[in-house]
Amino acid sequence: MAAATSDRPVAFPPESGFLDAMAALAGGVCVVTALTSEGRPVGFTSTAVMSLSREPRLLAIGVGHRGRTLPALLEGRRFALNILHADGEHVSRRFAGPATDRFTGLEWSAGGSGGLPVLLAHSSYAVLCRVVRDLPTGDHQLIVAAVEDVVTGSGGPSALVYHDRRYHALGAA
Repeated sequence: MAAATSDRPVAFPPESGFLDAMAALAGGVCVVTALTSEGRPVGFTSTAVMSLSREPRLLAIGVGHRGRTLPALLEGRRFALNILHADGEHVSRRFAGPATDRFTGLEWSAGGSGGLPVLLAHSSYAVLCRVVRDLPTGDHQLIVAAVEDVVTGSGGPSALVYHDRRYHALGAA
């Protein structure tokens, strides 16, 4: 195999299969929640999450520039990463859809010192985070965050993953 001769990314036409390739990459399903400057809870579904560093404890998330939650993340500098358990598909769909008030009728509570919205009834864990860096990247913002606390939810060791444009439950009873 020949070595790359440039650090520049190779340009592919849109029909090259990029979206299909990314659909083949399974991802854990999370809901990122935050508070607006007025104290209103907001959130969105994400599989663009990664553990970044063990010491210090850091993680990273990708947030679309058009998303309603990005301003709250950048202003408040705190969020909760709710790692959905295997039965959380309905919650994922709710936070991925167009609804303006995604919290109406949903069980949630205020967590941490900032009162972040956490979805413990629907999550295996809620990871409470403080934004330490944000970086514009294409049509998304890369958010690097320090983990301030981890709260155990109700889902046990089960997980909800998204693969090939479908939800899959792992470790469900």
